[in-house]
Amino acid sequence: MKKTFMASAALLLSVMAPAQTNTSRLHISGMSVNRGNEMITLNMTVDPAGFRLKGNDIVTLTPMLVSASDSVEMPPVRIAGKQAWYAQVRDGLDSPLTLSRAGKGAPVEYSCTVECGAGFDESQIIIRSDTTAICNCKAPLTGLTPVADLDFRPVKARPAYRYVAPKDSAEKIFNLSGKANIIFKVNRTEIDWSYAGNHAELDTILRTINAVRDNSDATVEAIWLTGYASPEGSYANNVRLAKGRTEAVKEYVAANSTFPASIYHTSSVPEDWAGLREWLVEHPAPGRERMVEFIDDRSIPAETRNDVFRARFPEEYPFLLANVYPSLRHTDYRIRYRVRRYYDVEEIRRVMRTNPRNLSLNELFLLANSCEPGSAEYDEAFQMAARLYPDNLTANLNAANSAMNQGRYAEAERLLDRAGDDPEAIYARGVLAIMTDDLDKAEELLLRARRDGVPEAQGALDEIARVRESATRGSVRIL
Repeated sequence: MKKTFMASAALLLSVMAPAQTNTSRLHISGMSVNRGNEMITLNMTVDPAGFRLKGNDIVTLTPMLVSASDSVEMPPVRIAGKQAWYAQVRDGLDSPLTLSRAGKGAPVEYSCTVECGAGFDESQIIIRSDTTAICNCKAPLTGLTPVADLDFRPVKARPAYRYVAPKDSAEKIFNLSGKANIIFKVNRTEIDWSYAGNHAELDTILRTINAVRDNSDATVEAIWLTGYASPEGSYANNVRLAKGRTEAVKEYVAANSTFPASIYHTSSVPEDWAGLREWLVEHPAPGRERMVEFIDDRSIPAETRNDVFRARFPEEYPFLLANVYPSLRHTDYRIRYRVRRYYDVEEIRRVMRTNPRNLSLNELFLLANSCEPGSAEYDEAFQMAARLYPDNLTANLNAANSAMNQGRYAEAERLLDRAGDDPEAIYARGVLAIMTDDLDKAEELLLRARRDGVPEAQGALDEIARVRESATRGSVRIL
C-alpha cells in the first residue's frame, strides 16, 4: 500500500516531465511543480525501495525552494536502513507513516504547498539529503541536489502588428485653407491699412499662397476666397459688404502674386450665423441655449433674421456686437494644388525632410516599408502620415501600430480613436488590449476580428492562451 505525505493541497494544473539524472539518483518520479495565487506546489513520488542504506543509517530528504535571495524549506521525507527502522519504530520515535524502510518500503506520495512572492519567479527546487547513523558512530553527511529549475516570470505576448496599405490615388491633389480676420470700418469695403492687424492677416494669405507657388513640384490649380459679414444692419447691405470686402482681398492678393486671374474664385456669406453659433457653443454666455435654438430655426427669413434676433435678445446683443461680431467679419481662403508623384525611395526620404506636405500616404507607406521594422525612421514615416492626414483612418491605424511597437500605448489609444471600426481597427484595439494586459477585452475584440476575416487574429488569440498558461504553469525543467 502506498503511503501519502500531504503538507497541504492545491488544485492546480500540473507540469510533468520525465525523470532525469538528479531525480533518478534520488529515486524520485512523477515530479510536478505548479504555481497559483503566490503559492507553489511540489508533487513527487519517492521510492524507498530504491535506496541501499547501511542498517544503522537514516537519510532525510528535505525539499527546498531556493531563489537568488531567499529560500523556503519544506517538510522532509525520511528513509532508514533495517536496524535503524526497527529501532525507531520499536522505541516509538517514528511510525511507518513518517519513516520508510530502505529497500522495501512503499512509495511515498509527497505534496506540499508553500507561499512565495515575486522573488521566487526564477528559482530552483533543491533536495537537501542529510545522512546520519543512530549509533552516532560516524559524522553526519549532507548533500544538495537540484531537481527542478523554475521560471514563472511573466511572459510578454508578441502579437503581430497589421499595417494596411493606403488606397492609391492616381492624382495628388492637396488643399491648404485658413482664415484671415481683416478688419473693415463699419459699412465700408476698402481695406484700411491704419488698422495695425490688417497687414499681418493679409500676409498670412500671401505666405500660404507663395509657399505653394515656390514649391517646384507643385502646380496651383485654384484659389478660393470667401468673405463673411457679421449679422448686423440690413441684410441687403450685408450682401454688399461681404461681396465687396471679398473683392478687395482678392485684388490685394492678385496684385502681390503671379497667378493668372482665372484661378481666383470668390464667394460671400452676408451674415455669418454659423460663426456666431460656433462661438455660442464654445462659450458659456447667458441665454446661449435660446440663441442657438434661434439660429437653428430656418423658418425666419434671412432678410429679417438679424432684426428679429436683436429684438428677441436685447440684453445679450450689445455684448455680442462689441466682443463677438468683429471676429465674424473674416475672409476664408483655400488653395488647391497638384504635386507630382515620387517613385524613388531616396527621393521620398529627401522630400520628407524638406517638404513633407508634398507626400501622399502611399509614398510615406513605401518609405516605411523600405526601413527596418521598428526602427526610428520606420516609426517616423507612419507618425508623419498621421500628422499630415489626421482624418485618414488608415494613417491613424498604421501610426497606432507603430506607436504600440514602440511601447507608446496611450498615444496608440488616441490614434485608434480616429481609426474607424473596420476589422483591422478592431484587431489593432485587441492587440493594444493585450499589450496593456487587459486579456479579457483583448479576447473579445480578437474574436470579432477573426470572425470578420483578419488572418492575424488567431495568432494573437494563441498569444493570449500562451500568456494565461504561463501565468499558471510557467517554465519548469525537471533535472
